[in-house]
Amino acid sequence: MSSLLHVFYTYILIIFFSITLFAGGVGQKLPAFTMEDQNAKEVQSSSLRGKHVLLFLADRAGSKLTPNWTKVLEPKYRNKATFVAVANVASVPFFLKSFIRGKFQENYSYTVLMDWEGFLWDHFSCKNDVTTVVHIDPQGIAKYKISGNGTDKELSQLQSHLDASF
Repeated sequence: MSSLLHVFYTYILIIFFSITLFAGGVGQKLPAFTMEDQNAKEVQSSSLRGKHVLLFLADRAGSKLTPNWTKVLEPKYRNKATFVAVANVASVPFFLKSFIRGKFQENYSYTVLMDWEGFLWDHFSCKNDVTTVVHIDPQGIAKYKISGNGTDKELSQLQSHLDASF
């Protein structure tokens, strides 16, 4: 009976670690998507293949924290990774989409993907009111995810991962 119990506990541990590993998309392939940026230009996930990619996903409150991440990461990794900003605008009512797109055009000179459906936001289990950064490797696999304010500790954790990956 004890060996049967041991097998049962082993099975439960395997399930738990599998769920933990793949929670929030880490360990999974970047899902296929086509999204428009703030200028209505379509961007497909296939255009990111073969590159290290850093996705910066944020809602309105989190977007104010994104520079905490990018001002440190961009100078160090700009030649090693493609930076992709993704705005979670899923809560915007359809009749305000043009207005919101216009505000993004006014405020951002770089490309921001408009996630109107919350597709990537949901896939990576992003947290509200902070920025989520996801590292996608050249094979399209999400290797690391961190959500937060961009504190020194959070940046250090992400940079340790990136330095070991490049």
